[in-house]
Formats: sequence, structure tokens, C-alpha cells
Amino acid sequence: MNSDIAMLRQRLRATIDAGAIEAAFQPIVDLKRAEIAGFETLARPTSGGDFKGPSELFDAAERTGLLWDLETVTRGTSLQAASEWPAEAKLFLNTTPEVFADPRFCGAVLESVRATPGLTPSRVVLEITERSEQQHVQGLEEQVRLVKASGFEIAIDDVGAGTSGLNRIMALRPHWLKLDRELVEGIHQDRVRQNLIRFLVRFATLSGVRMIAEGIEKQEELATLMDLGVVFGQGYLLGRPGSRQQTLRADIRDFIRNARLGGPMGLQPDRRGDTVAPFVRPVLTIDSRRRVGEVAAELLRDSEVSGFVVVEGTQPVGWCDRDSLLRAAADNRSGQLIGFVVSPGLACAGPDASIPDVLDLACSRDERNAGTPIVITGERGVLGTLSVTDLLFAASKLARNVQLRIAPLTGLPGRVRADEHLLSLLSPAPSRPDQPRLGTGPSDIAIVDIESFAQYNEQMGYELGDELLRRTVQGLQALAEEQQARIFLAHLGDDRFLVTAPSPTLRSLAHQFAERFDEREKAWASTLSTNAALVPRCRVVLFEAGTRTLRSAQSLYRLAEQLHRGARTGAGASRVVDAAAIVPATTLRASA
Repeated sequence: MNSDIAMLRQRLRATIDAGAIEAAFQPIVDLKRAEIAGFETLARPTSGGDFKGPSELFDAAERTGLLWDLETVTRGTSLQAASEWPAEAKLFLNTTPEVFADPRFCGAVLESVRATPGLTPSRVVLEITERSEQQHVQGLEEQVRLVKASGFEIAIDDVGAGTSGLNRIMALRPHWLKLDRELVEGIHQDRVRQNLIRFLVRFATLSGVRMIAEGIEKQEELATLMDLGVVFGQGYLLGRPGSRQQTLRADIRDFIRNARLGGPMGLQPDRRGDTVAPFVRPVLTIDSRRRVGEVAAELLRDSEVSGFVVVEGTQPVGWCDRDSLLRAAADNRSGQLIGFVVSPGLACAGPDASIPDVLDLACSRDERNAGTPIVITGERGVLGTLSVTDLLFAASKLARNVQLRIAPLTGLPGRVRADEHLLSLLSPAPSRPDQPRLGTGPSDIAIVDIESFAQYNEQMGYELGDELLRRTVQGLQALAEEQQARIFLAHLGDDRFLVTAPSPTLRSLAHQFAERFDEREKAWASTLSTNAALVPRCRVVLFEAGTRTLRSAQSLYRLAEQLHRGARTGAGASRVVDAAAIVPATTLRASA
């Protein structure tokens, strides 16, 4: 060891022994529930110490061979902090592949957790960075097996940045994947990266793996990631590294809740309730090392079992139906291991996988095993199976539900989703103080109505009427994109649309839309030589967040219709009707 390294080691040793290292905690947010799901622990040198920041600290540890010592100190501090958190909160512990692969690691972590009151291995996620110069660290896969068996979960960090990529993921079979911040930065402006993340999300969902997007710093990034199906997020926008006692900011909570309902431009498909979880049936699992004759004898005593999943440990390796097993036994193969008679091409999915994704998976299989059930796996192994018949039933049910929730002509959210969205904006304060309030973020609401649409349909034909509705949608979307405005857009039926946006965005957008609507429709009418009396006009009824007191979607629709009728002026220009300027607050309350 040269003198410089020796001095560096001495400095770091003194820092560790003096306890001049503290743990900071950055929240990981569940984007479905709009709540903190756990914290990642980050080691920091104390202020005024020999090391300026975490990078310098860990670089020194790697150069001097003190990574084990450094991680041991950080781990103890972090575990103690986690013992005081709510029982459902996860602790993500960073570890390098080299330390993780150390034969002492599993026992050391397990001992530390058991010594910490109120903490169990199931609450601890061991996070392995993908940034390593080594393609493969000796002993890593074996250590993963050991820590999983001890009840810990595994996460792979910086997915998309390292060189090992999918190979490491397939080898280690983690419970969590963390998207590298370089993939996340500016994601709302990069379609190529959007497609990559969409692929990774689908891969994770079908594999029963949860995905976290790191480095989220902008609302546009967060909205895009949610639209792509990412369920967990981390970054400065959601919370900076800090003390162990943190809560999600109210404005971020409201933004997430509104985004879940609307999605960017209000076009996000509704994913609630479209997972395969409700259709999963329990299934028998058989160890691959058991003999054909032994298992066949058991099945003969139980006529209800039509087949079973063959497993190695907790991992499914194949499906075996009753008839195939009994034939194998009859063919003098009773002494053969059960693993040799399974059907090839096993298809697995997580319980949160969407019905369309699993249907795609089932249809992509070879014809020889097209009828084999889909195996549903979770954190602890096989949860059950999904038969092809049940999958088709689920897909049919989902299709019927989508028809109710999506307007067929425009592809926008329909009346059902519009009502749900309005409920979140109009709902009163919760009855209990510990209940989160929906819709507390200031959002304006507008109802867009095309005047004399029925007459236009009658005179011009339904084809041109449908085209008018599509132009209206395109105009609203184009204007929102120009202004980088985040809106929720829904088709209420016939010629009416709902638009919501954060205050005060919607007022400006509504006035510009009315002006452009007139310009566009005049130009369109001139190409058709349409009678001036038939040139469409629109009315936009605006309810600003600070003035409305309505408490139901139905009361808002009724009042908007009244104001729309009162504002009609024949062939006059399109206009925006300010509800607060016409209707007194007492009337708004009376209409609620």
C-alpha cells in the first residue's frame, strides 16, 4: 500500500470510528396511492469532516478496502431509524455488488435486523447498483438466493445505465427495478426513451417486479412516467433526502391524484380494475425433484386436480396436466423426475399485469401449449393460475367496461370517468381529520358546448357532424400542447366536453379556444360553401376554483346548461361565460 492510500485509509478509518457519518432518507412514493411507500437510505459525511460528500466518501472506501466497514456503519444507523417508521414503510439499503457477494453479508444483515426492535427482513430491500465495472461478481447469484430465503427483498439500481442490463436482471430475479435518472430526465420530450420505459414497465409487470423511476424533478416527467405505467417514483420533486420523519407535500399528493384520473391531455386509458388479480385461481405446486409415480398416486386419490405447477424452490419451471402425468406413469416412467414431463413454454405474469398484456402473452405462445394456464407469481413464488377461459372472460368484461368509460367517437374519457374526476375536484372535506381530501389543489372547470349541433347534423349530415366533434377535440389538445398546459379532457356525450386545468391556466386557454374555434369553422365552412347561419359556434361555461361551491357533477352540468342557454345569441361569435359573473354565490350554493 503506497503512502497516499495509507493516509487516505487512516483518514477514513478515523471518520468511521468517530461516527462522523450520518444517514439521510429520500422518500419513495407510491404513485397509485399518492403516499410514501418507503425510504432509500443515503450515507453522508457529517459537516466539517474530512470528506466533502458521499461520492468522495465511497470512492475513498473503494480505494482503501473499507467498503464493508462503511456500509456496516451506515446500515446500523438506517435500521435504527426504520424501526420508528410505520409498519408498511420499506427501507431501501444501498450496497455494492462486492459487499453484497461477501459470504458474511447475509448473516450480518440478518443479525442486524433481528437486533432492531420492530423490524423484520420483509421490510428491508437490499439495493444493488448496476454500475459496476465487473460484468459478474463471483458469488452474487448465490448470495441473492440466500437473502431471498431469509425474507429480504432485492432491488437492482440504475437500470438502463449499466452494461449488464437484462442479463443481470434475469440472473438475479429482483423484486424491484430502479430506472436510472438519465432515462427519466426530460422523458416528456423524448419518444425513444418513452418507448424504452414502456417496454421495461411491461417486462416488469409481466414478471411480477415493481418499478421505481429515479431522478424525477419536473411535473411533466412525473405525469409522463405515470402515463407509461410506472407505479413508484423517487426524486427531488417528490422529496429530497432529509430526516427520517417526512410526509408527501400536499400539492404533490393532489397532482398525483389528479394525474391518476386524467393523465396527460386526459387521454390516459383507465387501468383501474383491469388487472388479472381477481381472476386468479389457487393451484397445486409440486417440487421438480419428486417422482412421476409418487405424484400420480396422489392425483388418483384427488379427482378435482386437473393439473399443477412444477417448481424449483419457489420458482415455477413448468406446467403438467393430469392426463400427461397419468400417461407418463402408464408408460413405465414412474421413476422419472416430475420435472421431465412438464409442458414447454411456461408463461408467467404478475398479479398486477393488465388483462390486455396477459392476453397478448397468451396469444404469443406456440399452438402446442396455447391452452396451458398462465402462472401468476408474486414475491413469494406461485400465487395461482389463470385459465385461458377465465382470461377470455376477463377480456370480454374489460371490453364492456371500456365502452362505458371511453367515448367511442373521440377516444376520450366518457361520462363515467368525467363524473369521477369531477368528484375529486368537488368533494367536500373528509369527515375525519386523518382522511386525505381529494381535489384540494386549485383547478378550474369548463363545459364546452357546440351550439345548434343537432341542426348542423341534420343539415350537413352525421359524417360532417362527427368530423366537427373531432376538430373540437383536436383544437383543445393542440392549444394545451402549445401552452404546455396540463388538462383533463372528457367527452360528456353529443356536443359537450369537460375540460379541467390548474388555475389560472384554463381562463386563458378557454378564450383562445373560442377565438380559434370561430376562425377554424369559418374557414371550414368556406370550403364547403356552407350557409353562414350553419357555421358552428361554441359556448364555454367557466367555473373558477375560487368561486364555485357546487358539490356534485350533476349540479354542475345542470347549471352549465342553464348558463349556456342564457348566453345564446344566434349567429354571434363564440364566447366564454364566466359562471361567477352571472350567478351569485348564493345561487351556486343552492344548486349544490
